[in-house]
Amino acid sequence: MKNKYVFTFILSLFLFAEMQSQSISDPGKLGVGLASSFPAYGLSAKYNFTETHAGQVILGSAAYGFGTSSLAISGRYLYNFESGGNKLVYRPYAYGQLGYFSVKVKFLDVSESYNTVSFGVGGGIEGTIPEFVEGLAFNVELGYVGGSFDKGIGSFAGFAYGVGIHYYFDL
Repeated sequence: MKNKYVFTFILSLFLFAEMQSQSISDPGKLGVGLASSFPAYGLSAKYNFTETHAGQVILGSAAYGFGTSSLAISGRYLYNFESGGNKLVYRPYAYGQLGYFSVKVKFLDVSESYNTVSFGVGGGIEGTIPEFVEGLAFNVELGYVGGSFDKGIGSFAGFAYGVGIHYYFDL
């Protein structure tokens, strides 16, 4: 049900906003912030190589208590489509992702680590309101991810949705 609302929101942005290029798409912009889309989550840095091509690195780790912790490192290639909008500037994008995900479990003095190389593809939309805070952008995305843990504990694959916030500035 939530995915239906996200899809409707994204579609309405495409239908009702006027097209014009804005600063979050400019080459040489670096965006730093937070991103979350399983298994990629944590601190994020995006860099616009051109108006169309960008790269993103996401680094995160968490301690869940009871001796369980995780580490996630992901790299993404982003293909940015044309920006649009006036009061709400948006930029749709598609991405390809490759990452490393590790979970460490400690129980009764026995410690095990489970690792996987993950992959993902998807798309999203990044938006900013220049009159609010110039350079601050929010994003929502939907994708497909997968991976297979070592030691035979299984694999995962399926849809993932995510959100993020970045502040863009010139290098």
